Amino acid sequence: MISMAVHRNLLRLRGFCMTPTERLLVYPYMANGSVASRLRDRPPAEPPLDWQTRQRIALGSARGLSYLHDHCDPKIIHRDVKAANILLDEDFEAVVGDFGLAKLMDYKDTHVTTAVRGTIGHIAPEYLSTGKSSEKTDVFGYGITLLELITGQRAFDLARLANDDDVMLLDWVVNCAISSVQIVPQVFMPFLWLPYCAGAGAHLFLCNC
Repeated sequence: MISMAVHRNLLRLRGFCMTPTERLLVYPYMANGSVASRLRDRPPAEPPLDWQTRQRIALGSARGLSYLHDHCDPKIIHRDVKAANILLDEDFEAVVGDFGLAKLMDYKDTHVTTAVRGTIGHIAPEYLSTGKSSEKTDVFGYGITLLELITGQRAFDLARLANDDDVMLLDWVVNCAISSVQIVPQVFMPFLWLPYCAGAGAHLFLCNC
């Protein structure tokens, strides 16, 4: 399955190694780790990802997923789209990886029914309730990843309970939108929106989101 998908925004299998005790897969080295590590585990001396880089990551990972869904036959449903599974090469190009939960889906089918797998906070509600996964469930995970990119927060975080906030990132963002007209300062990482808060710049920033 992994070798079927060849695209600049997908992690490509380079080879494998087998011994009596080990089985290893060989992938290219991703110099800048994962999106999750760059958002939350970077050394203090390193600057955060700027807005342009985050846009490139969003577009690159979308292209990778689009290739899995629209250009592979059969389709490949990733089933675990999240910031930790989007890797960054030396140029901060987004590379979608970790196909351990991926499933093949024929073009004539609308879904694949399996036991529910994935990561809390990224699992689409309909998949959780029915066990039916499709490209739509991947799109849900991608949407949560976009929220991670703009907020810097985890998709599921019990620490938010300390402030009486929702543990699910999606619920937290939705409630912020419902309860406040100042959603940009409340949700976006400050250094992402502050440069745009003068006049029409703020409106332009929102349109580009």
